[in-house]
Amino acid sequence: MRRVLKKPAAKPSPGPAHDIVLSQDAGSGEAFRAIATELLHLIAAQQPKVRRRDPTGVHQMRIGLRRMRAAISVFGELIDGRDTQRMKRELKWLAGRLAAARDLHLLEVKIKSAQLGTGSPAFLKRLGSDRGAAFDSASATVELQRFRKLLNDLKRWIEAGEGTKAADGADRPSAVAFAEQVLARRARKLNKRLEKLEQLDDEERHRVRIAAKKLNYAIGFFESLFDGRAGKRLERFRKHLKKLLDALGALNDVAVHRKLAGKFNRRAKDKLDPEAARQLADLDDAEIRQQMKAAAKAAAKLAEDPLFGD
Repeated sequence: MRRVLKKPAAKPSPGPAHDIVLSQDAGSGEAFRAIATELLHLIAAQQPKVRRRDPTGVHQMRIGLRRMRAAISVFGELIDGRDTQRMKRELKWLAGRLAAARDLHLLEVKIKSAQLGTGSPAFLKRLGSDRGAAFDSASATVELQRFRKLLNDLKRWIEAGEGTKAADGADRPSAVAFAEQVLARRARKLNKRLEKLEQLDDEERHRVRIAAKKLNYAIGFFESLFDGRAGKRLERFRKHLKKLLDALGALNDVAVHRKLAGKFNRRAKDKLDPEAARQLADLDDAEIRQQMKAAAKAAAKLAEDPLFGD
């Protein structure tokens, strides 16, 4: 059996996800199994931190979940089936259980770092209370039988190779050929959507961000397969893509925080005082202008430098 993934002898670190390295002669099905196995390890490794209500652990588990869901999307034509659909539903469930903790944590950090809300103790108290409850929920989630079952089911599903073993046949594309096709197609679609970036509302821009993130994750899955000129082109493209994602991520944070702040302001007895609210809105407006400019610049660079000559 060919070795596909070069893994360290030590157990995966509970910190940020490390690079995935694939064999040059891997089949497309082998590549998926190797990628998914590594991502499963990374998700499972965050359990102790999530259990301790550590924001870093919640963030890293969410990244692992997003990468796993992106891998399923990227390899969708090879792995579609009943079990795959069930895995997708369960991964979405778990991601949803962690989302509130991350969003409320970032909102609290933003307000405190900007020194806003000094005249609204009830607002901050309610925010802190809801943040704590969200982390309690995240911690409780990794103790659930449903969570443990998901990890075990993912392991069996990956090892069983639903659909992917047939994809390793001689008549199917290699991982390199598959990667070229997938990356080029997704890059073209993203560039087309970016042509109207400045006309998009928050929700439409969020969907573009998701597409860009999936492309970035896909490049991370496959970049070890490319060297020389193709490798340099991929590296250059990903540098522009990351700048785009930084800008779109900041814009999405503003949209999420505005929605959350509005919800808390309607509920809290002592609302965020008008001056603090005005300052927060001004900060958001300035951030939007800055990040839209950065996003437009990155989008232009991506359009100038397409993948694989397309």
